[in-house]
Amino acid sequence: MTTEAVYFGLLGPLDIRYAARQIPLGAGRQRSVLALLLLQTNQEVTVESLIKRLWDGEPPGGARNAVQAYVARLRRTLREATGTDQLIRSGPGGYALTAPDDTVDLTRFRSLTATAERALVRGELALAARNFTESLSLWRGAALQDVPCETLQRDEAPALEDERLHVVERLCDLDLMQGAAANALSVLRGVVAERPLRERPWCQLITALYQCGRRAEALTAYHDVAQLLYAELAVEPGPDLRAVHQCLLDDVDIEWPPPRDRMPQVRPAAQAPWAEPRQLPCGPAELAGREATEGQAVRLLSTPTAAGTVPVVVLTGAPGCGKTALAVRVAHRLAARFPDGQMFLPLTAPDGSPRDPDDLLADALHATGLPTGDGQGCVPPGSTARSSLLRARLAGRRVLLVLDDAGDPAQVTPLLPGEPGCAVLVTARTELSELTAFHGAHRMPLDCLEPDGALDLLAQIVGRDRVATEPEAAAELAAECGHLPLALCAAAANLASHRFSSFRSYANRLRAGDRLTLLSLGGGGCAVRSAFEHSYRALPAPARRLFRLLGAADLPETGIEAVAALADLPVEEVTGHAQRLSAAHLVIESAHGRLRLPGLLRDYAAERARTEDDPAQLRAARARLVCWYASRTAAAVRACLTVPRRASALFSGSQQAGEWLESEAVNLTALARWTDGQGPQDAAVLFPEGSLCRSPDAGSDGAA
Repeated sequence: MTTEAVYFGLLGPLDIRYAARQIPLGAGRQRSVLALLLLQTNQEVTVESLIKRLWDGEPPGGARNAVQAYVARLRRTLREATGTDQLIRSGPGGYALTAPDDTVDLTRFRSLTATAERALVRGELALAARNFTESLSLWRGAALQDVPCETLQRDEAPALEDERLHVVERLCDLDLMQGAAANALSVLRGVVAERPLRERPWCQLITALYQCGRRAEALTAYHDVAQLLYAELAVEPGPDLRAVHQCLLDDVDIEWPPPRDRMPQVRPAAQAPWAEPRQLPCGPAELAGREATEGQAVRLLSTPTAAGTVPVVVLTGAPGCGKTALAVRVAHRLAARFPDGQMFLPLTAPDGSPRDPDDLLADALHATGLPTGDGQGCVPPGSTARSSLLRARLAGRRVLLVLDDAGDPAQVTPLLPGEPGCAVLVTARTELSELTAFHGAHRMPLDCLEPDGALDLLAQIVGRDRVATEPEAAAELAAECGHLPLALCAAAANLASHRFSSFRSYANRLRAGDRLTLLSLGGGGCAVRSAFEHSYRALPAPARRLFRLLGAADLPETGIEAVAALADLPVEEVTGHAQRLSAAHLVIESAHGRLRLPGLLRDYAAERARTEDDPAQLRAARARLVCWYASRTAAAVRACLTVPRRASALFSGSQQAGEWLESEAVNLTALARWTDGQGPQDAAVLFPEGSLCRSPDAGSDGAA
């Protein structure tokens, strides 16, 4: 379970829902604590603040313990209903309720209102009206109406009601500006009855009556509010009321909004209108095994950032791990939060080569509504001008940019918005460290799925009943696919199309045959091989060679010194190439610097070695590796012997030597199996005379 399915309501009766079911809440002060935490969602509320608000500055003895008890009960209620303990977090001085913006109605209301205000400033009246209307639809009654807390009812509830009335007034403004005065009338009667001392609704009501041809009623309304203000406050009507009254007396059109309320139009008249891009491709309804990562990405992209910054999330991982599918899923979930549009820009050409940043900027500007051409208001030449114009087009808007399959930060940085309001979700083959260092990007690495998640993905495609009939075989098939989402999807598609009759037969074929070819779709191209190919071709030649040699060596896990022997290169140079492979997620580097090729990537690396490398050179590389292991093993064995020997330069003593032998046991076993069946000539290459009985530091009498 994740917090993403939990929804909180403050705009009406206090409400919590999980999977569309209401969660019952406890006693009055427990409800008050929840309301106080929700009013400052994702921010720590101190215990002192909670005590002050709950007891209005006069707390009883033991108030701190009482607050802790209320929070504990809330946690228990939420845990029992949702299965998660992550909603309320303890901080140094208090508690924070963590929830994405779109799961709290008040936060969503304010976000929609802010978006509508920006649209109104830009003169986009239809968009402003849509957002104002949607924000009002979140209200289910008076805010906090069933929260028995005097300070909340005195301080917060009226302020929230003022926010609601402001939106109502804004919608009436739009009606009056667009000649729909009759629509405004039906609302304004109730507003002036509810808040009779607010002058602006009276101004709107009088204007609406006049626009509807009801001048006499408009004059009566003015006299009503003038008498009310004098009787209640002993004041005359304000300047806006007096101005509309003068228009009534002169029988001239009333300008709306009043001149002093008019907002400047920030968009140059020559600029092309905004196109509201809706470019997200169709995404999966759900993603197996990625729920936690999905929820984290949604939270990061919907949480307000520091002033002047834009939230950026980078999904990285091995080819075929499902970065794009997850990005599209996250983007669809966030679409409502970005009403000005959602862009989807592929940063890689179909052949796997990176696209030029100039072309990407042109595509982004076209998506906003700019035409091609040489005139004013068209896409300008040059990346600098295009990047500046894109930032200007995005300013003041809420747009989500999904930048798919980035190979270089130079493709991404020109596309980044310059002001808060937008958000950027990037999928990348490499780490893109520059985005983290200079743009505050949140890097989220994706691994292969856990076994349960892999089975769940198979079940989503072929059917849960079919997986349930062969659970062990399905698990074996998932393992043969390396739990890689792309490979699992290909395997599931082949099973669903009956290209293979059962999980067992398919798993056996994969175990014994060419897995990359068997994971092709319907005899066509192999999506898995193609995904690997794009990342492999983006590497420099020395890194590609090292990748191929690792595949040819076929060891479970290799230390950097052994890799240097394999490649016949200095350790420092090999370290740099290994780092490039690790950044491209083509090898897995452990905390101790050892390199490992995951299953299908190992198959692909070996395939590339057979295709691209000279067999004699591969034999020589393997011979170097075997000789390196032979000399090291001989030295380790000597160091472990009880017979006194001259100290080895490679190992400080028997303990270190034994630890090395233990760590390399799987590799030594693999080498022994690998040399089985070698012909006499190959064996002489692999095991030069004396290599297993002499160590580089042994001297002439160093037989082991």
